[in-house]
Amino acid sequence: MRLVLPLLLTTARLFPASAAFLTQQSTCSFVSRRESSFQCSSSRYHQEEEEEDEDDDEIDADSLGDWRAFRRNLAGMTNADEHEPSVAKISTENEKVLRTQNQVLANEYKTGAWAHETSMPEVGGLVCRLPLEVEIYRNYRHSLIGKKLRTSHAFAEEDTKEWYKSAQMLVENEMQDIAENAKGGQIDAATLNDEAAEMLQLYIDNQETWQEVCLVLERNVERGTATTLVLNRPMAMKLTENLARLVLNGAFTTINLGKKDLVKFVLAFGNECAVYVGGSQGQEEPAIMLHGIADLPGSTEISPNSGIYRGGIQAAIDGVLEGKYQPLDFRFFLGRQVYDESTLDVQVLLGKYQPIACARSLALKQCISLPKPLWHEVLELCGGELKEISSLEMLKRDDLQFEIVDEDEDEDAFDELDMLDLDDDDDDEYYG
Repeated sequence: MRLVLPLLLTTARLFPASAAFLTQQSTCSFVSRRESSFQCSSSRYHQEEEEEDEDDDEIDADSLGDWRAFRRNLAGMTNADEHEPSVAKISTENEKVLRTQNQVLANEYKTGAWAHETSMPEVGGLVCRLPLEVEIYRNYRHSLIGKKLRTSHAFAEEDTKEWYKSAQMLVENEMQDIAENAKGGQIDAATLNDEAAEMLQLYIDNQETWQEVCLVLERNVERGTATTLVLNRPMAMKLTENLARLVLNGAFTTINLGKKDLVKFVLAFGNECAVYVGGSQGQEEPAIMLHGIADLPGSTEISPNSGIYRGGIQAAIDGVLEGKYQPLDFRFFLGRQVYDESTLDVQVLLGKYQPIACARSLALKQCISLPKPLWHEVLELCGGELKEISSLEMLKRDDLQFEIVDEDEDEDAFDELDMLDLDDDDDDEYYG
């Protein structure tokens, strides 16, 4: 397998010191002779899970009523016992943006935006991609690099900043060592030792999924399957006829809504339509539409009491044309991420993703021109260690050049979308 990396577009954002060194090299080609050896099989994961949680049984969510509210209140009580505020502070700048898009969600956001960690992914909740430093720190049982961090660096585990900086230093040193092995602008991964090969694979994987915030759309524990949608990868805000056809019918599907339906869709959403890249799989299929409208004909709630609904596109088109709804009440996702053999659970175990329960306003609001990126917003609302991690990651954000200063709140916020050109459908790849 050959991987050609044009210096990895986000290198400067992730590891500035490594990026400065790597940019002195030519465009690198990496030749891998083996799959990453650090991957943990799902069977091994299940074995460990059974050893740790032999007595745990699956809970039927339908029988618990609004169990999310109960758990949220319980989490708030726990935070209060730890002398932390039970209600985290929302982003006032993000609220202003949301209010121009959806008044209902804006009111919900202002009065009750919340998020807290969970142990496992759940439908209607989020999974957030963790920084490489956190992945290495958490995955010391299965990762060679994770074990090296624990044995070669001394730090207090209760000090987030200390172990984060140790992991950051390790990553930069390892990547510099790998770059120094380049010959003629190429690195043959077959010549790397196991630690270096794993480090390279971890680095590439982290860049490809950098700060993803994903909604868990489906999950079947017994079958080990799950489906997620990446919420913070906008693709377009206006429809062309080709994009409208792709959203409605997909690229190769035999289902065709007809020219009349296509015209109605463009009339309703042509000037304002939030289309996202939901994942790498199924991009040729019709888009998945999410919204928070309970009585929209043809829609279904993805999980009881989540307040998040999918489907009902014909009713959405008619409702927008009639003035009942606004185009930005809906989000369209091309593609999704599909997991089988409990691989999503395995990725949580390996420290790649953090499961999070949250208010629906965070999952349903548009990720367009957010002063505070959604990833940082969610982690800050969680508080504790995740909030510290967000602050440490923000220090890397040299790409955020524009500040919006709220003099009343004395807070700094950042607008990334101004750095991007969203006029063409092909130019849109957003990492916020």
